[in-house]
Amino acid sequence: MLASLAIRNFVLIEDGTLEFDPELNVLTGETGAGKTLLTRALGLLMGERAEEGLVGKSASEALIQAVFELSEADLKAIPEDVQALVGGVAPGEFIITRRLGNEGRNRCFINDTTVTLGAMASAVGGLLSFAGQHEYRRLLDPRYQLTMLDEWAGDDVVQLAVTFREAFQRAREAERSLEEARRTQESRLRELELLRFQVGELAEAALSLEEEAALTGEQRVLSRAEEILRNAGVAASCLNSDGEQVDAGSLIAQAASQLASLAGVDDALDGIANDLSEVQYHVADLARELHTYIAGVSVDEERLAAVDERLRRYTDLARKYGGSTAAALEHQAAAAARLGEVEESEIDLSRLEGVRAAETARALQLAESLSEKRRLAIPTLEEAVGEHLRDLGMPSAALCVDLRTETAWERLRESGADVAEFLLVANPGQPPRSLAKTASGGELSRVLLGVKCALAGIGTSETLVFDEIDAGIGGRTAVTVANKLRQLAARSQLIVVTHLAQVAALATRHYLVDKSADARNAVTRLAPLSGDGVVGELCRMLGGGPDDAEAMAHARDLRDRAAEGLLD
Repeated sequence: MLASLAIRNFVLIEDGTLEFDPELNVLTGETGAGKTLLTRALGLLMGERAEEGLVGKSASEALIQAVFELSEADLKAIPEDVQALVGGVAPGEFIITRRLGNEGRNRCFINDTTVTLGAMASAVGGLLSFAGQHEYRRLLDPRYQLTMLDEWAGDDVVQLAVTFREAFQRAREAERSLEEARRTQESRLRELELLRFQVGELAEAALSLEEEAALTGEQRVLSRAEEILRNAGVAASCLNSDGEQVDAGSLIAQAASQLASLAGVDDALDGIANDLSEVQYHVADLARELHTYIAGVSVDEERLAAVDERLRRYTDLARKYGGSTAAALEHQAAAAARLGEVEESEIDLSRLEGVRAAETARALQLAESLSEKRRLAIPTLEEAVGEHLRDLGMPSAALCVDLRTETAWERLRESGADVAEFLLVANPGQPPRSLAKTASGGELSRVLLGVKCALAGIGTSETLVFDEIDAGIGGRTAVTVANKLRQLAARSQLIVVTHLAQVAALATRHYLVDKSADARNAVTRLAPLSGDGVVGELCRMLGGGPDDAEAMAHARDLRDRAAEGLLD
């Protein structure tokens, strides 16, 4: 139950507190007095967006605070995650606070704990059910209609809807996991193909730094073989011409012979003679080495072509795999290691397909069960709402619930396989038609009231807030609406913003919303009414004034008959 609502510095309300009765609480006042501010304040506690201009012009912050008195049964209306967030919730006082800064900063509190706007909205949403002009639009929303059908069907169906939603989410997650695994597998196969090609290509090439160095040297020799043979041959002839020409060897021999005749004359000269003999032998060795080298050199165009081709392979692979043979060899090792890892990372698609199939089948099974239970609940909901509509001055009206079921997996949604639509038969002999196309504003408000009356005491919301639900209603219908609200108030706490004296007369607590203004300022005040104050306000609502004795008598009579339960 909502025990009180405190409002500070909120638009035109500087300081106001409403204390509520467990039954029927009404808010009345002239048009433009500020009654909508109260419903707006409740809407902000239910998570509505805070716009600019809500903080009073002389204040830095606005405050809206609701105090609930929770029973044991009320605790289930508060989501478990919210209860955990605030350290648990016990029966008794439960305080919701929203502070609005004039610079756009918002702060939300549950008891003394700072919470998110979403957490606050979740908590209040389970304790309040708001029926205003926007609620009429919600009544036309098939998703909201399905929610009301589930609420009527009972806790088992509500829980089944939750169970289905969880199963549906698991199935969707299994489907997403399978699709992701398939994409990963495709990527893995592409990587495997690339790695196998690279490893195979490099393995087939059998690169080695030693071979590359040897081939490079051989290429240098082969590419200049003719020049080598020519120049080395001349060099060899210069060293030793085998008597065909004067060569270095013969000249050194002559020099050695000349010095040999002076042996023993001078030690220095003997040393030179000895060195010259060694040179003679060394020249002879070099000549033999040159001849041997020349014998091993040949002009081999085929071999040169083969060496060139092999080195081009080295160059191509180096360019492809890092810029050098060393880099290519490193890539080969890394690719081989990665290939082993990827080959071992086989994805078990069949297992994931099995999980997806099982989760999908489970969700479909639950959807079918949910649809069946919903269909079973439709006749009793239609009958209950129809009875309330007859009480509300619509004797020929009937509510029909059209439930369309689409069981294909692709058509499922988080609410199940069903799409609900509330249809109205306004007059005998007419086919059911959409509420949006059939109902007038007054009829729509009565249909909403009828549905709320049917659901009262079934759902988790204890407090029902009606914002001008009697719009477009007058005469005899006003009395029936008033009596219906009284009946509903015996089961649920009601807060009603109304222009109907018949409704106000039945209030167990009555607040007047009044606005005063001067040249500089306007202020909305909230005043509790009792006794003659109630009579005076009823007189105003009936179109009379305080000086109109007849109107005052009429108002007093209306109040007395309402108190005695004789309002008709």
